[in-house]
Amino acid sequence: MTQVKLSYAGVLDLAAKRWARPHPDLDLTEVRGALSELDAARFVVIDQDTEELLVRTFIRNDELYKQPNVLRGALRVAFEIESPILRAALAAELRRLPVEITGPAPLVTADALEAGARELPPEVKAAMTVRGSARPPAAIQPPVPAPELAPADAAAAPANPSPNPSATPSPKDLGEGSGERETGEPILSSSGGKVGLPPRAARDVRAAQLPAGTPAVQEDKASRSAETGQLVAGSVRQQRRAEAERLVEFYAESVPARVRAQLVAEVIPLLREGISGAVVGSGLAAWSTKTLPPSFLSMLVGERMRATRVAGTDPKKRARDAEMAERFEGLRASAIAEDEQHGVGLAVRLARPQHADADQLSAILDAALTSATEGQAA
Repeated sequence: MTQVKLSYAGVLDLAAKRWARPHPDLDLTEVRGALSELDAARFVVIDQDTEELLVRTFIRNDELYKQPNVLRGALRVAFEIESPILRAALAAELRRLPVEITGPAPLVTADALEAGARELPPEVKAAMTVRGSARPPAAIQPPVPAPELAPADAAAAPANPSPNPSATPSPKDLGEGSGERETGEPILSSSGGKVGLPPRAARDVRAAQLPAGTPAVQEDKASRSAETGQLVAGSVRQQRRAEAERLVEFYAESVPARVRAQLVAEVIPLLREGISGAVVGSGLAAWSTKTLPPSFLSMLVGERMRATRVAGTDPKKRARDAEMAERFEGLRASAIAEDEQHGVGLAVRLARPQHADADQLSAILDAALTSATEGQAA
C-alpha cells in the first residue's frame, strides 16, 4: 500500500526481488511465500505471467469511489492492465461499488474490462459524465442521553429547553473508530442485497407493476442474471479452494501453516486449468519426498503429466515425434522468414494443434499439400 507506483486502480508491478532487497533478514522465497499467502487470503490478486499485482479492495476500502476525479483516474488506468485475471477481479470489485454514489461508470468499465478493451471506450467516457444521485453516506452518531438532574437543578431548568441537535449530521469522512475502519467494509446506505442495487423485493414489486417488455423490467432481469452468475462463480471458487485444501491436507506431509497456505495457493491455479485432482495429488506426494519450496509444485505436477504420456508410448514413436517436430518447426521458421501466404507455408504458420505428435503434424502437412495440388489442378 505504500508503494509509490501503486496506481489509483490498485495495480502494481510484481517486483519480489526489489521488495526483498531492503530486508536482508528475508530471502526471495520468503517474500514470494508471503505474497502467495496474501493471494490465497484474497487480499491481493497476482498474475505471474504478466507480473502484475492487484490490491483487491483498494478503491472500495480506501474510499476512492467517494472522490469523483480520483475514481475517474482509477477507471482510466484500469484499461492498462494486461492480465485477464486481474481484469476480472477488478471488474467484480467495481460492481460492488454503490451506484447511487458513483454513477454508472464503474459498471460500464467492468463490462469493458472483461470484454478485453485496451483503451478507454466511448461508452465509459459518456458514463463518467453521469453523477451519482446521492452523497457519500455520513457516519451516524448515536444520540447522547441527557444527564439526570438533581431536584434542585430540575427546578432551575427552563420550561422550554432548546431542541436536540439534528439526528442527521452533515456528511464527513469516517473517523478512526468507524465501522469501516474496524471491519474493512464501507458503511452503505442500502440495508441489504447487492451493493448499488435496490433490495430484491423492491425490484420484484416494481417489475410486477410494469409491462414485461419495458426496459426497466429487462434491466431487472439482467441484474438478476448477473447476480446468479456471480453466485455460481463464487461457488465454483469456494469448491476449488476446498478441494485444494483437501488435497494439501491429504497428500502433503505435516508442514507449518504458512507452508500449507503456500501449497494451497499453488494448487488452486492447477485445478483452475482443469488438471485432475489425481495428478495434483501425485505431485503433492512427490513434493513431500523432496526438499523443495512450494513454488516447485507445478513443475512436479508437470513431470507427473509427462510421465503418464511417456509411459503410453514406445521409444520408436517418441523418436519419430521428436524428428517430426524438428522438421515442422523448420518449415514454419522458413515460411515466416519468407512471409508465405499460401500452400504449405500458410498451413504451418496457422496450425495450432494441441499436444502435437508426429501423426498430427503429418496430417497437417498432407492436408496442405492436397489443398495446394487441387488448387493447381483447378
